[in-house]
Amino acid sequence: MVRSDLFRRLAVAAVGVPAAILIVTYGGWVLTAAVGLIAVLATLELNALVMSRGVRPFAALGVFGSLALVLLAGWTQSFSAWAPWAMASVILLFFLSSASAVRFRAPEDRPLLVASLTLTGAIYWGGCVSFAVFLRHLPDVGNWPDGPWANPGAYLLAFPFAVTWTADTAAYLIGNLIGKRKLAPYVSPGKTLEGAAAGLLAAVLTGAFMGWFFLKLGPDPLTQGLVGGGMGLVMGVSIQVGDLIESLFKREAGVKDSGSLLPGHGGILDRFDALIFTLPLTYALISLWSVLS
Repeated sequence: MVRSDLFRRLAVAAVGVPAAILIVTYGGWVLTAAVGLIAVLATLELNALVMSRGVRPFAALGVFGSLALVLLAGWTQSFSAWAPWAMASVILLFFLSSASAVRFRAPEDRPLLVASLTLTGAIYWGGCVSFAVFLRHLPDVGNWPDGPWANPGAYLLAFPFAVTWTADTAAYLIGNLIGKRKLAPYVSPGKTLEGAAAGLLAAVLTGAFMGWFFLKLGPDPLTQGLVGGGMGLVMGVSIQVGDLIESLFKREAGVKDSGSLLPGHGGILDRFDALIFTLPLTYALISLWSVLS
């Protein structure tokens, strides 16, 4: 079973990694369209999990809100320019979902939960994955120093992808090979402490390599590696937490995977669950470092 899953994961990676490299390289509306598609599919999967528990959120409103946040990111390309529009969109979405609950949901249909979950899906996915656009275009809209590489925004965005997927792969392989002690058995019986440790180590090493070789976040190679590794450490912790959060949601819904779109991975939620935390976290860490340095 593990070998079969691994083969399917490798087959998906053989297609997905080159596609991701091209999308990240192009940036702009190509990246925005890809991120918007992920946000829409993930929001639909999240709605399906919610509906399995008998709650009926307004799926169309949630998908519209999620996509709107991503499209606004593609239009502004800057977090500071996006934030007021995003806040206005979130307020409008909450008003529309609440007003719809008045018309279409009785008190026993849990209208407060319906309106809240409609809003949560949009923020959880549309809001968080929008930071992929901000990272890609940070050198274009911010005061970013010249570096040795052309197209530095592509490397900034590649950083959380590389750290997240390397950590996920290491945790999966080591957990299945030698994992014995459960990390959080009441949430995700398959995750082990050994796998978590391997994932954290992989995140630190990948972060250090990316920081030293590509991002050049410092005046000398040692500082560059230390900064990248430190970011990788923080991101590695958020990756573990992100995985557990999504596992908890699936456990409540009574399903193993959020979907079946990606063979060997499950659904969009299963594959991109950690990125919704590492993307905004990377943006925050890089922005903080640029201020401090």
